[in-house]
Amino acid sequence: MLTLLASLTVAHAAEPIAAEPIAAEPAADTAAAQPVEAEADDALAGDALAQSTETAPTPAPSSTQPVRARPYLMEVNVRGRYLGVPASLFDIWYYNDTDDGGTHLPRPQARAWSVGLEYVVKNDTQNGVFYFDYVGNLMEGGYWDDREDPPDYFDGDYVVPDRLSLLTLGADYYYELHATQWLSFMFGAGLGVAVVTGNLQKWDGDDGVPSYEIYAQRPDDPDDVIAIPKVLPVVDINAAIKFDINHRANIRLEGGFHNLLYTGAAVGIIF
Repeated sequence: MLTLLASLTVAHAAEPIAAEPIAAEPAADTAAAQPVEAEADDALAGDALAQSTETAPTPAPSSTQPVRARPYLMEVNVRGRYLGVPASLFDIWYYNDTDDGGTHLPRPQARAWSVGLEYVVKNDTQNGVFYFDYVGNLMEGGYWDDREDPPDYFDGDYVVPDRLSLLTLGADYYYELHATQWLSFMFGAGLGVAVVTGNLQKWDGDDGVPSYEIYAQRPDDPDDVIAIPKVLPVVDINAAIKFDINHRANIRLEGGFHNLLYTGAAVGIIF
């Protein structure tokens, strides 16, 4: 009887142990662990990819650099000018036909013309102009009688230009103010040098005979030549209005001082 009770007690105590899912524990470990391990692997792979991207060396720049556009433009211009000295300025030193009731001969007008070439280097506001021009004479021969006290109306000289001209070479600087895309105002100055060709021939009065009568008697036989230096400095003071044509060409209307007062115009191409 005791033996039977002991067997039942042992069997009863063993039932809970047998009911526990002992075999399920390894399966639960392997099944649950697989997603966790996969996520960990993915995280490690992502971190490695990010690290490799961050630490990847920057590709070396190409040895062939693009060609840079030059920071300036150039122009080639042709210009023409009309030059002269105001008659009012010569009135300070010489008589004219309007003096003393019109008893004098008319005094010649000091005039000239020029044509030239320009090479320009420029940016948006600054222009460097290198030029060559030829200045031709427009003054005719005539009577020049200097003012004196008491006046003597017959002691003047009759002066005739003989192939008188200038060959000039110089450089100017212009500052350019833009009013619109196609209109601008330019102001500048510069220096140059001129080589003088030809001369001024003159006839003097003789024993009360005025010089203009002497010239009429022997026009090919002057009494003297007025000395003019063969090399002269050139001073330029310029002001202009410029019209830009689609950044390909320009027209410039100008005035100023080029050893004589002048007005003129220039046209050219931009490249």
